[in-house]
Amino acid sequence: MKVKPLVKDFISPEYKTESAGGMDIYFQEDVTLVAGKDNIVNLGFAAEVPAGHVALLLPRSGAGIKGIGLRNTVGVIDSDYRGEWIAHIVIDEQGDNFAGREIVFKRGERAIQSLIVPVAVETIEIVDELSETARGAGGFGSTK
Repeated sequence: MKVKPLVKDFISPEYKTESAGGMDIYFQEDVTLVAGKDNIVNLGFAAEVPAGHVALLLPRSGAGIKGIGLRNTVGVIDSDYRGEWIAHIVIDEQGDNFAGREIVFKRGERAIQSLIVPVAVETIEIVDELSETARGAGGFGSTK
């Protein structure tokens, strides 16, 4: 994937192990995240996601343990987007452990990862009926 640095002394995203599915993304500057606040974090680069793929931004598991998530649950970066990658980070503020809490990340630390996954782009066909299945219209909890 082609990556265009947008900051001086850029730290490139990388796969930390040979079989890692997620590419770790480094903070390019010190960041203070505040519970109950919209923490918009510029990630310091733009990229060319391969055609037929999408980049998904997710919290790293270690960040999730600290109560860090993304405002929209998962960030979606389409293959035709060429702007700076940005994460909208939130801190879980439920209960006494996180209320009013701040978490500081230093430049070079990681809280976000990206998965590059193939996508199927389908043609939309408007129909009067759908094919039958054993599940049918059964929703939440219907597959017990």
